[in-house]
Amino acid sequence: MGRRKGITSIDSRQSLTYPVSRLRIEGRLNMGKFQLKELSMMALIVASIFVLGYLLLPLMQMLPLPALRALLVAPIYGSGVTLLTRKIDKFGTVTMLGLVIGALLSVFFIWMLIISLIGGFLTDVVIRLIFKGYASKRSIWIASGLFPALQLPLAFIMVAYTIGGPSGELIRHPLVVTLPTLVTFGLGYFTSKGLDRILSNRGL
Repeated sequence: MGRRKGITSIDSRQSLTYPVSRLRIEGRLNMGKFQLKELSMMALIVASIFVLGYLLLPLMQMLPLPALRALLVAPIYGSGVTLLTRKIDKFGTVTMLGLVIGALLSVFFIWMLIISLIGGFLTDVVIRLIFKGYASKRSIWIASGLFPALQLPLAFIMVAYTIGGPSGELIRHPLVVTLPTLVTFGLGYFTSKGLDRILSNRGL
């Protein structure tokens, strides 16, 4: 009887840890399986994001806080995530996108690599746990909102503890960070939803 109880407890622990272990294994496998055409598409999307972002640079410089720039780029990031995940349904897709964007932005600010990479990885994890991937339209819309939205509080925290100034004071007021984050999510989400409908109507 004691042995059976021991086996049962082991099985129960294994059943609890199985989803997490499976997620890690699938993530490692899928992130190494990007095809050349997928990487080429990702490079094209990243290039488009930077071109559009450059056009918004004058507006970004008018914002009082660097962390709020996520508000302006949310529709751009949301469009990029939408275009990418409609074609690539793999765990690690948005992580890879965040890595490439962050690596390029790190030329200006090294912490942008960390922010963009974490934002992409958390987006992949959330979508995998809730939707099992990017097969559904809603998963794509939510991912397009999450990717820029997650970066805003990360940027606030990073700026507050590295540069300080107004961001250091504002980080003490959760509402000041929460409201822009929700707005950023909404911008990315509804941009993705609108773009997805346009592409679907055109059979793309």
